[in-house]
Amino acid sequence: MLRLFEFQAKRIFAENGIKVPRGIVVHSSLEVRDILENFGAPVIIKAQVLVGGRGRAGGIKSPSDHYEARQIIDQFIEGSLKNEKIYSVLIEEKLSIEKEYFAGALIDNQVKAPIIIASSKGGVDIESIAIENPKEIIMEKINDEIGFPDYLARRMAKSIGLKGRAMLSFANILQSIYEILKNYDATLVEVNPLILTTEGTFIAVDAKMTLDDNASFRHNELFTSLKLERYELIQEPKSRKALAEKAEIPTYIELDGNMGIIADGAGTGMLTLDLINDYGGKIESYCELGGRATPKLIEEAMNIVLSNEKVKVLLINLIGGLNRMDEMAQGINSYMVNNGKEVIKDRRIIVRMSGTLEEEGRNILTSIGVSSFDNIYDAIEKAIESSRRH
Repeated sequence: MLRLFEFQAKRIFAENGIKVPRGIVVHSSLEVRDILENFGAPVIIKAQVLVGGRGRAGGIKSPSDHYEARQIIDQFIEGSLKNEKIYSVLIEEKLSIEKEYFAGALIDNQVKAPIIIASSKGGVDIESIAIENPKEIIMEKINDEIGFPDYLARRMAKSIGLKGRAMLSFANILQSIYEILKNYDATLVEVNPLILTTEGTFIAVDAKMTLDDNASFRHNELFTSLKLERYELIQEPKSRKALAEKAEIPTYIELDGNMGIIADGAGTGMLTLDLINDYGGKIESYCELGGRATPKLIEEAMNIVLSNEKVKVLLINLIGGLNRMDEMAQGINSYMVNNGKEVIKDRRIIVRMSGTLEEEGRNILTSIGVSSFDNIYDAIEKAIESSRRH
């Protein structure tokens, strides 16, 4: 069975007419300020794991500001929840809730038929409801030859106390859940809770979905994309991060853009991040060398960052105090010599260097065809311009 992450299930829900909150998946806290500004409202931060009981285990939190949000994300990422590693979090708008409901569908192996489930007691485990208040759960066995007719969906919605427009909306969601179960060969599709907002709209604030591996041949493109997404989410960042740790690079983080940053120190790096955000750029990989850059470390950092195929533009920001710019340029030159033009044929490398022996360093870069700038604003403008071509 292939169990989907919440954000993957919600993507399928949205494609099939079930409303979900505005949200974005992130892999680090570096982009959180801009995200919160774009939302313009309180948010919820949710660890993306494939285990139940996430809320009670502390995997869902609501920050008061972007500073607290950054702390929460840093705590989640590369941490664990119920012994499962966390590699990403979902940031969503916080909604005003009138009432919580449960809606779901599953394949019952005993009766070998779909079962549709609805309850007015959402937000808690359905198993607990079944034990403590079984009358609060409405279940219907579906004959696939007949399908799930409108009247039956409306009857279920009415049975859990809904009337009028709310009853019709809930019935439509039940039918959409059934269609997802059938069309995607799922064994489980669950929304808990399905909230009714104070504005009168049903929204799926959580989502669970499990697909039958035995039916993957009928959904080859979907299974391939989901598994590739999971591989990229879990394996590739982990592998590159391990390489960074082995090279004693203090900070390596992957985000969700097409630009890479290598900075020689924390202050230089944070300034570069802020300026790129201000100019509208999207960062994919951020690598900070801890103020002790050497030619070998520059080369290793370039190997790690540019092994990520999503990085189409690399901006290297170097300020020469203790570091000599001619030596830094030699590290960049070594990368170019050892990897060849073929590796970077569709990419752009832009260097800002300022400080000790910068003219010598700039001459080396010119000889290998790498653009260099003294002014950080000029370098970022060029990098942003190049990133928008991809």
